[in-house]
Formats: sequence, C-alpha cells, structure tokens
Amino acid sequence: MRPIASIRPQVFETAATQIARINFPLLGIVMTALSTYLAIAIIPYDPEPKGALFNAALVMAIGLAAAPLAAAIRDPKSILSGENLLALGPIYWLLLDLLQGVYLMPGIEPEQVSKAFICIGLFVIGVWLAAYGRQWGVPVSIVRSISQDFSANTYFVLCIVAFLLGMLNFLISTGFDLPEMFHYVGQSRWAAPWGRGQLGGWDAFLDHLQYFGYLLPALTVIIANRVGWVDSRTILSAGMGIVMTVFLAQSGSRRIIGVIFGLAFVLWLLSQRRLRSGHMIIMATGVATVLLILQVMLEYRNVGIGSLIGDEQSESLFQRNYIHVDDNFYRLCQVIQFIPESYPFVYHKYLVWVLIRPIPRVFWADKPIDPGFDLPTALGVEGVSYSCSVLGELYMSAGLIGILLGGWFYGRIAGLASQLLTRNATSGILLVYSTIMLALFSGMRSMLELILISYVILAWIVLTRTFNYFKRRGAVRNPEFSQ
Repeated sequence: MRPIASIRPQVFETAATQIARINFPLLGIVMTALSTYLAIAIIPYDPEPKGALFNAALVMAIGLAAAPLAAAIRDPKSILSGENLLALGPIYWLLLDLLQGVYLMPGIEPEQVSKAFICIGLFVIGVWLAAYGRQWGVPVSIVRSISQDFSANTYFVLCIVAFLLGMLNFLISTGFDLPEMFHYVGQSRWAAPWGRGQLGGWDAFLDHLQYFGYLLPALTVIIANRVGWVDSRTILSAGMGIVMTVFLAQSGSRRIIGVIFGLAFVLWLLSQRRLRSGHMIIMATGVATVLLILQVMLEYRNVGIGSLIGDEQSESLFQRNYIHVDDNFYRLCQVIQFIPESYPFVYHKYLVWVLIRPIPRVFWADKPIDPGFDLPTALGVEGVSYSCSVLGELYMSAGLIGILLGGWFYGRIAGLASQLLTRNATSGILLVYSTIMLALFSGMRSMLELILISYVILAWIVLTRTFNYFKRRGAVRNPEFSQ
C-alpha cells in the first residue's frame, strides 16, 4: 500500500473546488437568507405541539444544505471543508429534533421562534462571509510541529504512548487495580472514581490526559493506510482504541465518542485519492453505527451498560424511535425570551469565561463558574445543565450582532484550517485538519467544545515533539523509527 505521504490528496486543489470556494459562498448567503425568510413566514400561530415546526425546519434545512451539496457535486471531498460543515451543523444541532417532532415547546411564542431562525441564518451567513478575502495564516511553529511524517513503526509507538497516557487517569483513580478499573466500566456515569464535579482540583490535570486517547482511532487509520488493516500493528492499535473508547464512553458524554470516531472518519476520507461509491457506503455504515452507539449511551449512561445483562433496564434499548440530539432549539428560544427583557446581555463575560477555562482552578480559586447568565437558574431549576448551542451563547453575549460575529469567527477558523491542505498532505497535517473540523462541528454545541477539542492538537504536538527530542538525544537509534 502506498505511503500516505506520497498520496498527496487533492482535497482543495482541484479546479472544481477552487470554483466552489469562489462562487458557493454567494450561493450559501442567498439560499440561507431566502430559507430564513420562508421559514419565518410559515411558522404556525401555536409552535408548542410536537411537529408544529416541521415545515419551517425543513425549509431552513434545505436552504442551509444547498451550497454544501452543490460543492459536493463538483467535488465530493469539499463536503469536508470547514465552511460546508458549519453550514450543515445547525441542521444536526438545532433542526433535527424539530424535523423529528420529538419534544413540546411549552411557553414559546412565534416571536421567539422567528428570532431563533434569524439566529441560525445570521450565524451561517457569517460563516460564508468569512470565506471572502485572504484567510488567516497558520503559525509557523505549528506548521513545523505537524508537517513531519513518520514511519509506520513510529506511528505505532506513538499510538502505544498515547494509549498509556490516556489510560493514566483511570489507572491512578483506581490505584492501578485493573479488575476494579474494568468493573466501573459497566457502572453509571456518576459511580466511577475518575468522575468529578463541576469544580475540580488537581484531578483536572489527570482529565487532560484523556485527550491523548482521542488520537487512537485516527492513528489506527494512519497505520492502516501504510501497512494494511490486517497487519498486527493495525489490529493492536484498533484494540487499544476500542479499550480507550469504552472507558471514555463510561462518562456518558456522547460528544466525546462522536468526536473521536468522526476524527478517524474524516482523516480516512481525506486520505483517499478519489471518493468512490464504496467509500460512501462504508462512511454511511460507520455514521449509522456511531449514531446507534450514541443512542445506546443515552439510554444507559445513568444506570450503566452493565444493566444490559439480566436486568429489566435492557428493555429500554429500543424505546426511542428517533435520533436524540439535544433540545437546543427550545433552549435557544428560552434564552431569547429572557434576554434582554429580563436579563442584560453578558457581553465580554462569556468570551472571558471560555478563554480562561484552561487555567486550573487550583491556581485561581475564584475563577468564574458561569458566563454571566445561567438558563437553569433563570428557569428556577436546580441540579441540571442545559445546552442552548453556541448560537444561544452568542446571543446572550451580544444579541444578533454577536451571532453574526460568531459565525464569521468560526468561518475564519475554518479558512485557517484549509490553508493546511495547500501544503504537503502529511499524516500529521491531515490529523490536525480533521481535529479542527471536528472541533468546529462539535463547537456548534458550545464554544467551550471548540476550545476543549482543540486540546487534541496540543496532545499531538506534545507527542511528536517529545519523540523528536529523544531522537535527537540518541534514545531512538533504530533506523526503522526515523522519518
């Protein structure tokens, strides 16, 4: 099998894609604006019943998908560009539940629904506007860290190191007692000793080690591209990835599992010289499998997957006949209800809260615990947290202007990532690009997710720089491990 370094996937370099990047932002802006107007025009007088907003959501989804689908017709790989993923993101995070009619919207008026659709439209228009003009450049230090390519053996060694580092949190939390550690895998999300509350201490550093584990499925794909899927190194890497995924899934956080598998899928697709029907079938099967896994996690995260064995809870597996995301659209409407009528905009507090997240609380005991507005508190609910998507967070910061600027910022990050693919498409570059794409997509749920998933890039840089350090010191002598 050809080394991936020699494949040099033409992801954004074909003439068709160049045309798409010039013309399709305009198509995206026009179709998004038109669909927003039409969706608002057909909002019913009573939006509360299940399925009441189906028609409006369908029109909005068609408008958002128009430009990405047009680009995909020209070049199937262009669907993996940041702008296209961001345009499709609201369909999953905000409109999918409406299309399935899975929940009521008590207390919501047509005015709030209209403004929520406007928020979606402005965000996506901001993304397309960011596609115009010269894109931000990638810092030279980052390019140097990710441009280097390695042999299959080296990637296998990095995979082993990533696995050991990723598992340290679980090992240390159980005193390196392997039977006890595996026992907690089948327990509820709150039972494991490695879980912690909202305000962590020194244990927060252990949590960050898990980001090394996020790399395992992607590294398995890289190794398989070089030596084949039946090679012992690929099989062992896949096994380590499965073990790591099982432990990460115990937390009940579905976004984590979606991200690590999505990262591997995107990297695998990018590494193909040309996408064929077989690739699309494999991709569709993989996405369906991941969605099923996420659904199972939702059913069992509060009781533990161990309840599947000889327990009445196992009957609940197929109780949901829809793909559950989150009630983000409903929560966005509630945020619009409260702000600015009952609560002021938080302005810079939200951005500061996101940026200071990496600072450990042990170094800053009074670090803010919320961005200035908490929806459950406003609703008089205790002990829960509600997701309102990044659109809700941007709206509570600066209203509709904040939505437009936020979409532009996400679009600029997508453009920055695209600059990576104009270089030699090494495995490291593809991995980092794929990580940014998943960070942007999961960042539609919350800007905090954009920050946290970006830690995976830091984990990769740490791995490669550490390896190069030992290589320079002579600790790595076998020529098999050289570039």
